[in-house]
Parts: sequence; structure tokens; C-alpha cells
Amino acid sequence: MGLSKKHFLIAEVLAAFFTNTQTEQQQEEYEIWEKERESNRDLAKHVLDKDNYIRFERIANRFDRQKGWKVFKDSLIKNSEVTHEIDLKSVTREKDSRRRLNRFRYWVGYAAVGIILISCGMFYWINRPVEEKRETIFAYQIDAGTTGARLTMADGKVVDIVKDQTFLLKEQDGTMIVTDSAGIDYLVHEVKDEKKEVRNTIQTLTGMEYTLTLSDGTIVYLNAESEINFPVSFKGEQRIIELSGEAYFVVAKDEKHPFVVKTPDLSVKVLGTSFNLRAYGNEKNVVTTLAEGKVQVFDGQKFRDITPGEQVVYEKETKNMQVKQVDVSRYTAWRDGKFIFRNERLEDIMMYLARWYNVQYKFMDDKVKDIRIGAKLNRYSDMSPIIEMLKTNAEMSVCLVDGVYYISVR
Repeated sequence: MGLSKKHFLIAEVLAAFFTNTQTEQQQEEYEIWEKERESNRDLAKHVLDKDNYIRFERIANRFDRQKGWKVFKDSLIKNSEVTHEIDLKSVTREKDSRRRLNRFRYWVGYAAVGIILISCGMFYWINRPVEEKRETIFAYQIDAGTTGARLTMADGKVVDIVKDQTFLLKEQDGTMIVTDSAGIDYLVHEVKDEKKEVRNTIQTLTGMEYTLTLSDGTIVYLNAESEINFPVSFKGEQRIIELSGEAYFVVAKDEKHPFVVKTPDLSVKVLGTSFNLRAYGNEKNVVTTLAEGKVQVFDGQKFRDITPGEQVVYEKETKNMQVKQVDVSRYTAWRDGKFIFRNERLEDIMMYLARWYNVQYKFMDDKVKDIRIGAKLNRYSDMSPIIEMLKTNAEMSVCLVDGVYYISVR
């Protein structure tokens, strides 16, 4: 929510009361505003609490004070016709102009604190219905993602697949397919016998997931911000696809034609199995987690074979591959509509959630990124329970400003 002229006026008056420098006019304005509704009195009590000031000052200290002063001063000048006119002439008539100027800056500094307090959710408090609880001060609904994708066909045609729409498409080799938001099934379509593979690309954008059934019967569940390049019909000795992002595979068994998933950093070779592969370009690791069967991970130099319940973590920077035993459900929960986090870094969690909820956030310091979180949440609910969970963590503060969540150490 942007700062209205009324908000600046309220902040100015409250800041004056906070520093005991209020004028008679401000006293009258405060009494009128306080009587408007009970929530205004609650807000004043909260803002004028010295303990709250100390807590919010820690957040304010992370901002550039010089830039903040300039922005705030410009805002005061811009809104002077509605708030309070600054009579510079009267200031110059004072015998001790330096003392007055310092006092003015002192007052405005606290007014800026008032602006910060209000911008961190108190504007919502001013305008909320009286019967709402104080705990909802940070309420801001962010809807969960949905099914959908972007299909790029071999001839270059691009089709955005959205919910409740159905398309009849003609492939380059003449194959006709039907697609909708539920997924594409290439298995049920007759493909002409051609030597050259006709390849499509399906991409899920932020807040999207999609299901694809390949021509061999393999089912691919694509997570948000992922992309898969695949043939309309497999040709040759291997069934090769390319992936960036995250996908869960249920591979159709075919001993004569191994199934190979290539990523920019490594490849995974299987015969018939179920596994999760997470290979986002902006993450440090590529993680292969096996649910059923057997897979072989190859980084161009080394092979690693894993069995159900095991995971290969490939570190991009060191090019090291580590095999470890894991709880598979933790890494495949997203396909079942859940988020499971167990002692994971907040930075990694927020990066993951942002792909699904399309949420904007910013860490105010590096220390907060390393706070560890554990939770089990519904993937298809809005993000409110997750924000509430973060707010109750004693190690951090969460502040919503104009649709962006600012996260800092308490």
C-alpha cells in the first residue's frame, strides 16, 4: 500500500507525541483522529510504546539513512499543502537558528520512524474492520500456483496452455494431439514413421505445474519454472530428453531402449523406475532422488549408481558427487501437494516457495538467510500459513511493504 497524505499526517502527529514536541494544533488533530475509531487508539498505543520503537529501530538501521532522509524530506515537501506548512521564514527569525534546525531534524528523524512503523503493516491496522484480530496485521493473500504450461512445437509455434482451455494441435510430422491444462498424452496418438525425431519443448512458468505423458508411456510431472525438451516419438537406441528445473519421472520399462535425462551438468540413465530430479540453473546442487528401481548418474567423468532411498547430490562448483540415504518423501512431497522442510536454510526455502507462489521477498542481512526451518504445509493453500509460521519464529522479523516481504534478524 502506498503512503497517502493522510498517512503522512498521522505519522507526523504520532512522531511529535513520541518525542513530546507536539503543538496545540497537533494535540487537537490527535484527539479528533483518536475518537474516530477504537483501532486508532490501539495503533497510537502501539506506536508510542518505547519497546516497540527499539525493536523497529533495528529494522530501520539496515536502511541507508541518507537516502531515507532525502526520500522522506522530499515527501514532506510534496505533501506540505495537506500536512503542515513549514514556515521557513519564521525559523530564520529565531535567534538561535541552528538549535531550531537541529530540533527540526531530530523531530523529522522520529517522524521517519513513524513512517517505517506504519509502512510495516500499521496502515492495514488503521483501515481494518474493528472486529479483526491484531494477529492479522501482516495479512496479505498470495494464491498458490495452478496447472499450466507453455508448449513450443517443432515448427516454432508457441501455445500457452491455461486452465479450462483445450487445444487441437497438428505436429510437424502430421500427428494430431489434444492438450489442455490437465496435461498432454502423446501415447494415445498415432505417430507417422519418420527417421528424424520431431521435438517439442514444454515450459512451466512461475506458479505453474504440468503433467506430460511421453510416447513410450513415461509420465513426467513438471514443477514450477521447469522445462523439458522431448521427442513426439522416440527414435534410436536411447530415449533421450533434456531437463532444466525439477521433475518427477515414472519411467516406462524398456530394457532395449534406456531412458536418459540430460541436464546442463549431468545425465541420469534408467530402464524403468521412479525418481525425482532437481536441476535448477540458479541452485548450487543437482539432486537426484530415487523412489523405485535403479538409476545411474554420470557427470561426464564419474558414474554413481543408487538404489531406492538413496540420493546423489552433485555440487556444481566442486564437481563432486555424494551419495547418501534419505527420506524420499521429503523430496517428492511437492508432487503429492505438500511442502516438507526439515531443518533447511531459510534462503533455500524462500527461493523454492517463490517459484510456486510468485512472491517477492528481500533479506535485510545475510545472517537471516541461514536460519533453519522445519515445517509440513499444504502446497495448494495460499501462502498465509507459511507467513504466519515465519512470523512466529523468534529469530526473525517479517515486514510487508508494497507487496514485498522484508525479512530480517530480530
